[in-house]
Amino acid sequence: MGTTANRPRIEWLDIARGMGIVLVVAGHAERGLVSANIARAPVWHWFDLGLYTFHMPLFMLLAGLNVTASLQRGRRVFLQSKAWTIAWPYVLWSLVQGTLLVLLSGMTNGKGDWSALSKIGWQPISPFWFLYALMIYMVVVSFVGVRARILVPLALDGMIASHFLDGDAIGHQICYQAVFFVAGVLGASRIRALPAHALLLALFAVLWCAAFVLMPHGGATPYLKPAALPAAACGIAFMLVLARVAAGSVMQPLFLRLGRASMTIYVMHILGTAGARIVLTRLHIPQQPLVYWIVCTAVGLGVPLLIHEFLSRHGGLAPLGLAPRKRPALRYAPTVIRLA
Repeated sequence: MGTTANRPRIEWLDIARGMGIVLVVAGHAERGLVSANIARAPVWHWFDLGLYTFHMPLFMLLAGLNVTASLQRGRRVFLQSKAWTIAWPYVLWSLVQGTLLVLLSGMTNGKGDWSALSKIGWQPISPFWFLYALMIYMVVVSFVGVRARILVPLALDGMIASHFLDGDAIGHQICYQAVFFVAGVLGASRIRALPAHALLLALFAVLWCAAFVLMPHGGATPYLKPAALPAAACGIAFMLVLARVAAGSVMQPLFLRLGRASMTIYVMHILGTAGARIVLTRLHIPQQPLVYWIVCTAVGLGVPLLIHEFLSRHGGLAPLGLAPRKRPALRYAPTVIRLA
């Protein structure tokens, strides 16, 4: 979610972000239906478990791709940029969503609590843990630099620690997800050069299935354990190759739009999916889980996308932390000193 300002975009990576954000919204739509006791069949459990092995690790890897180039502008500029595009939307949209959860308490699955707003400094409101963890990674890498001898041991220590943690609290997420961010930072050039081969797509699909079958499925969050790492890696590889294959296809324009609006969709989609579910229920639409899931996913994607495009046309993205601020142009040309 989000890219570095003033740098040419690689379209297939935006396609990967677009595909990834579809999976994020689909997963939260499914979880909302399960919590509302609408989706009860075992297939939803397996869908959830399979999806969560790789869709957020994919975004962590994508977030690391531009770090090396961004750091070349200097630590201060780097941190200022990340404070605006990560920390500010975290605070702003946590307050927006947290307030709405309180006001709509009784209509949604969650129980709103004003005290949750005072805890966002250490206890993120779902789904904003991603931005919280990402900002921590950005701060760390700004101080230690892109040094494999430091980043790799830190990421591996986090992965090992995740084995001893349960649930999906922020500490667990930070420990487990670090390895994917570091992979994006250190492997950026190789990832950008990934080939578009249909055979690779089939290979990674088969490998993901095998890794998913072999990983332990018990416990609250088995997808946040080291044993899920092979499934995560294969799932990420599958999505990256799929994005490469999709580049130039009839699906490219749609996924490009979604990818470039991925931050807006991410911070707003819960309101869309929950709102759609509430409306469907209030209209007494028969509770067919698949129909509800499709509608909730479509609304969770479509409404934020329309808002993103409206804000983009009217210069409203940057103030809301949904796009980088434009650096002011120099008012005067710099003086050129010639040595005779």
